[in-house]
Amino acid sequence: GSDITDYRVGYACKKGLKPESPNQDDFFVIGIDELGMFGVFDGHGPYGHDVSSFCHDALPGLLIKDEEFYTEPTAAFTRAFKDTHCKFLSLQASSRGKFDCSLSGTTATVVMTRDETIYCAWVGDSRAVIGTTNADGEIIAEDLSRDHKPERPDEKSRISSRGGQVRKLEGDIPYRVFLKGKLYPGLAMSRSLGDSVGASAGITYEPEIRIRKIDRARDRFVVLCSDGVWEFITSQMAVELINRYTPGEVQTAAEALAQEAWKRWIQEEGNVVDDITVVVAWLGDDDESLRGKKSSRESL
Repeated sequence: GSDITDYRVGYACKKGLKPESPNQDDFFVIGIDELGMFGVFDGHGPYGHDVSSFCHDALPGLLIKDEEFYTEPTAAFTRAFKDTHCKFLSLQASSRGKFDCSLSGTTATVVMTRDETIYCAWVGDSRAVIGTTNADGEIIAEDLSRDHKPERPDEKSRISSRGGQVRKLEGDIPYRVFLKGKLYPGLAMSRSLGDSVGASAGITYEPEIRIRKIDRARDRFVVLCSDGVWEFITSQMAVELINRYTPGEVQTAAEALAQEAWKRWIQEEGNVVDDITVVVAWLGDDDESLRGKKSSRESL
């Protein structure tokens, strides 16, 4: 494949400030010829770091090896998410207690750019956003994915029909998914990979998929982050920050967004910061920006 720097991709993955917890975020960036593929995984639960790491290893390979990857990407994405989830279940069955995904899981958001088209498949709330421009040339955020929050009306009705309920506990901030009449699993998202107990409460591993033509005149970049970023930063704030940098400075831009997210956690929460992952990929294909990327890397 070609050099990944040709894709002008920047990324940052920072372990948060959480007592006794490893970094549960993971990500991947793959460039093969004309294709760019990026993924973010945000694990949760006692084995969340294992689940997200396993996912980042397994999912891209399952996708690329799928015989319909080029002809029917939607089917390939759906299969790869399902197969990754099923791998968790069989791993749990054979691991003699070393791996357990009954109350652990991960978000997964995968963005692929190919043939002037952008594909986004996701479960959970690791949001993907396009930085595009309006008629006046101002940068505008367009959410590519819609967070799988339990209170989203379509998600809530699936959960209720499949044995779960959405409740907000006293003093708690997010809405969570519980088995009817129980106090678990208490998931703050309505879809994920893993979380085998959640299946009886309507949590699903099936990705939502969005396909969108790239508008070369207007679309500038895609930003893909774990909710450690989106907790205190809006999609619009994120694209405005990234747009201050040239395509050649994409790595600096990704780090700056991660830094800004960290700062806001400290301001809001004092001593707790969630794990933070940022992937930024420019969509243009002009030579100028490619040269910028190379030279800025040398000057670091």
